[in-house]
Amino acid sequence: MIMPFKPKKVVLSVSAILASTMLMSFSVQAQEYSFGQCVDLTLTQNPEIGASRYRLQQAESALKESNAHRLPQVTLSATAMNSDDALSVFGMKLSQRQATFRDFGLADYTGASAIDNQPNDLNKPGSHTDFNTRLEVMIPVWNGGRVSSYQEQAKAMIQAAQHGDEAVKQMLTYNVYQAYEGVHTAKSFVQVAEQAVKAAQSYVETTKNMVEQGIVVKSELLSANVHLSQAMTALEKAQTQEQIAKDNLRMLMNIDDHSPLTVGPRVDLTVPSKDLQKLLDMASNANPQLEASRQVVRSSVAAIDASKADNYPSFNIMARGDTHDENLAFGAQSYTVAGVVSWKLTDFGLTSSKIDQANAIANEKQAALQSKENQTKLMVLKAWRSLQVAEKQRDSNRLAVGQAEEAQRLIMKRYKNGVATMTEVLASQAQLDQSRADLVRSTFEINIQKAQLRLATGTMDMHDLQTKNMVN
Repeated sequence: MIMPFKPKKVVLSVSAILASTMLMSFSVQAQEYSFGQCVDLTLTQNPEIGASRYRLQQAESALKESNAHRLPQVTLSATAMNSDDALSVFGMKLSQRQATFRDFGLADYTGASAIDNQPNDLNKPGSHTDFNTRLEVMIPVWNGGRVSSYQEQAKAMIQAAQHGDEAVKQMLTYNVYQAYEGVHTAKSFVQVAEQAVKAAQSYVETTKNMVEQGIVVKSELLSANVHLSQAMTALEKAQTQEQIAKDNLRMLMNIDDHSPLTVGPRVDLTVPSKDLQKLLDMASNANPQLEASRQVVRSSVAAIDASKADNYPSFNIMARGDTHDENLAFGAQSYTVAGVVSWKLTDFGLTSSKIDQANAIANEKQAALQSKENQTKLMVLKAWRSLQVAEKQRDSNRLAVGQAEEAQRLIMKRYKNGVATMTEVLASQAQLDQSRADLVRSTFEINIQKAQLRLATGTMDMHDLQTKNMVN
């Protein structure tokens, strides 16, 4: 059984929706955020910024570590030992500068006839204690260029992290603009849906009066009510999309999911250049993501030199000072100075394998860089060509909206005179709604393509952006 439409209930429900929306807007004063404020909050609160800064700290710490390899290594150690091992005891007494002839077993020597006797004082000296304090300095002189390679790697990674940090900031700025523009676009769709609902309400009222006057049949009223119900559903969908767009912006700004939010004036970006070749050159030379990748390649090349260091000799100087005492004190003192040269003659292919691996990694990074360069170039070309089409489409859509509004006015006039049918009115209204929605989409498409051109050319930076408020 098909339930009949209740025109009064439908109209009242629409009024209730609109009234509740207005009531909410007055009861909850949402904080308004301009585009600049949204970007500032995102660049201070978004976790991606924290991750980027930690990557930069890692690279800076790596450079400090590589620099430290050039400095002397100073080691202080203290050792306490007790032993009755004959050799160890004799060594401890010598280090303590207290060895005597008795320790050689001379007390048991009675002449040439006792030369084969085993002296107890030498072979069984009993336990002895030694407290050894040592200060050692190791000075690196030459290590096959390993430290220089480490430093070059670290410097390159710092530059990569710095460019990467800038790339993250520009990407977040782009994401904020896309989300900010998404909220405005959703609001525009809500306005289009509200216009459709108001028009549908007027059709219901007009048709109701015409039915009562006997100008049109009741089926026309039923069609008008069906259209009103569909317009109401479209309005609710548009309002839901607006809330989703705001949720996306809140997430980027890292603010409370339930905090009221309204956006400031719409922002129109300017294209950094109107010449396609200049845009391609800017993308190649100024894109921070590409610059970061180039520094990663530089670091991987330096890693090859570091792996080659094992093929060369190394030379270090060691200086050491020792104290030895039978008690916990600083007794006998001694020093040692040594120069150590070492050269690994063969490691049966271990070093050559490391070099091959480092070469493969460098080649991989170079190939990845070339791929990113191609992707960036394609991004510029696609955004540029899409922008040209979108601008023409917007002009066409503006004309279409004007013509659709005039056509709707004329068809409605014919309908009131009993010449046209409600089906014709609704078809014309659908065309008008579609034209308005297409105009909203083309405006969004233009702004996003401009933002993509700025992102690809490395100019999606709040300090460099030339923006102006748009009139919705």
